[in-house]
Parts: sequence; structure tokens; C-alpha cells
Amino acid sequence: DRGSTPRTSTNMANNNYDFLIVGGGIVGFSTAVQLQKSGKSVLVLEKEKTPGSHQSGRNSGVIHSGIYYKPNSFKSQLSIRGRELLIEFLKIKNIPFRLEGKVVVDKNIKKIENLLNRSKDLNMEGVKILTSDQLLEKEPNSVIKQGLFVPQAGVVNYRKVTEALAEELKSHGGEVEYFEEVVSIESIKGGKVLSTKKNKFFGSYLINCGGLYSDKLAKLDGLDPSVRIIPFRGEYYTLNKSKSSLVNNMIYPIADPDLPFLGIHLTKNIDGEIEAGPNAVFAFAKEGYKWTNINLKETYGSLSYGGMLKLGKKYFKTGIKEMYRSLNKKAFVNEINKLVPGVNKKDIKVREAGVRAQAVDKDGKLVDDFMFQEGLNSLHVLNAPSPAATASLAIGEHIASKVLR
Repeated sequence: DRGSTPRTSTNMANNNYDFLIVGGGIVGFSTAVQLQKSGKSVLVLEKEKTPGSHQSGRNSGVIHSGIYYKPNSFKSQLSIRGRELLIEFLKIKNIPFRLEGKVVVDKNIKKIENLLNRSKDLNMEGVKILTSDQLLEKEPNSVIKQGLFVPQAGVVNYRKVTEALAEELKSHGGEVEYFEEVVSIESIKGGKVLSTKKNKFFGSYLINCGGLYSDKLAKLDGLDPSVRIIPFRGEYYTLNKSKSSLVNNMIYPIADPDLPFLGIHLTKNIDGEIEAGPNAVFAFAKEGYKWTNINLKETYGSLSYGGMLKLGKKYFKTGIKEMYRSLNKKAFVNEINKLVPGVNKKDIKVREAGVRAQAVDKDGKLVDDFMFQEGLNSLHVLNAPSPAATASLAIGEHIASKVLR
């Protein structure tokens, strides 16, 4: 346990905080730090025993460059600002990171040129097309010999970042309660009452950073969100150490512009291991990290949603392909070998999976940008897709300025 001692009394009335934040992930703690430093009193409620137990601690660990995001879009602005703030924070806290860039490859040179033009629109410096020997200098084992070098990309352990933010909050007088799962939200004159299975907490304002359960929390607050959070599991493999020289930093394929998922890529993580992934398969529970994790109520809630039915119809072939690759190790290896050669089934082992909280609207569209909804004395973060971890400090800054106004 990394915070306050869990409460043992039941239904206990608590001091009145300025802000109650639900969700002890990287966005929740980033927001909490900003508000606490502004002189407000903040309490973070987290249902697990440690910070960053879900999306924040189970992602690819990539510091995203922001090259895919439309110039001047909300996502682009927060990503670029967030990366700057993150690097500064990592240096101050002495958290290990590498910022050595990535190579984005594709057999179609036109796609690479289009991405280069996007980088110019974003005022990104040092981005350049590499072909043949130039590319092999960066990534000697790349199967595809043409690509774009993006120096702004890097790697870090986001679980450690989240833990450091939790400590930062406490150092400024903020509070954290673990093992506290919110089951009801009541609006009262001048604020909110949040009930957990054990206690009641009082605050003037609620901020919902509940990730996979953000839509459920919004409903508890009396809202009717225009989106539903659908869980998609991202599965990863780690290559054996004997293969650790296959990749120097990162090799990415160019992402499908119609999907918010980046597809399988290769990343040398902060510990020097090469990770391959993620795919994206529908999860049968909000926290469905394995095929065997099934929650019938949550599965029915996802599959009976009109937006999900439309999404499934639109991407049926893609979904089947992702599921096949999930269940067939050889198919996953084939995807790896499209980027680097010589990897066999015996060369890879399963790494812990993550589950992405993907907002889907009623028309079956995957919401690709950050999404917030205001309630009565409340703000709900209904979509915080990749690069939310990279952008987290900027997201916290944005939320704090919004609610303090």
C-alpha cells in the first residue's frame, strides 16, 4: 500500500475536500497534483492497492512523438505540450527514460512522404526520410528499407511515472485512499457525496478519471454519456534476450488512418527487452486481461450497445483477423517477421496484456480525441486514448485550468 492506511470504519463521514478525483491512474494523479499545487485540497480515490494498476501501468511504455495527430487538434496540442512536461518531470524525478527516436516504415514511399509533410505542419524538427543504408544505420535488421526517422519518440516505464506523481501529490499535502471503489454519487448543496463499499467522502467538486469505468461513473452522477466505453485488449510478446540486438529502438509500421490503433510494432523497452504488440481484440470484461477473464454483465453491456453493433459490422474482418492473431502464436510471429527477420515461436513469450478504454459513439465510430463532459459540480474524462500517458501532464494542466475557472 502506497498511501493512507485503509479506513476500517463503515459509512464514515469525511472532511470536505475541494476536489474528489476518482481513478488513481496517470491522468488522475496528474490532475490531482496540479490542483493541490494551486492551493486546493484534493483526495484521490482508487479501487486498487497501488497507483497505475490498469491502463497506466500496462501500456507499451512509448513516449509518443505526436506525428500522427492532426495539426492544431486538441490531441496534437496536448501531446506536444505533454511530452515537454513529461521529459522535464522525468529529469527532475530521475526516472530512467530514452529519447532516441523511432523509424516508421512502409513499402509505399508516398505514405512516408505524407507523414513527413505532417511533421512539417507540426513544426517537428529532425524528422527525415531514410532509405537503404541510411535506414539500416538506425535499424540494421529492418525488413523494409525505407521509412521516416522521428527523433521525438522514446520509452519510459509509465507505472513508475504514476507512482512518482502519487508521491508528488502527497508531498504537497494531497491525500490518496486505496481499496475504495465508488458505488454511488450523490449531488448535495455545494458538492458531492461519494459512497464506496466502506465509506462516504465529501467534496465540492468531482473529477472522474475512471478509465474503463468512466462511463459507468458518469451515469452514477446522473449523466447520459453520448459514448460507451468498450474494452479492447492489447496483447504483447517479449522477445528472448538472444534476439535483443534485432531492434535498436523502435520500428513501427505506418498506422491505418481509419483506426485509432497503431498496430503491432517493435519497441526496445527501458529494460532493454524487445516488445512486440499490441493487437486489439474485444475483451469480455472491462478488465479482461486474458481470454478467460469473462464478466457476463459487462460483456452483455458492450455487445448489446447499438454503437458496438455498428462498429462490429463495419470492422468485422479486421476483428476476426485480430482475434486469429491473438489465438495463433504463429500468426503473431508472421507480423513480427514483416518488420524484422528470424523470429520463431520459441523466441517469444507472453507479456502482461493491457486493456484499452475505447469510447464508441452511438453511430459506431471510435472516438479518437480526448473527450470531457461536465455535470453538476463535476467533470468526466470520457475518453483518454493514446497518447494519454505521454500527454498526461498536459491533460492534468488542462483539466485543472478548466475546473479552477
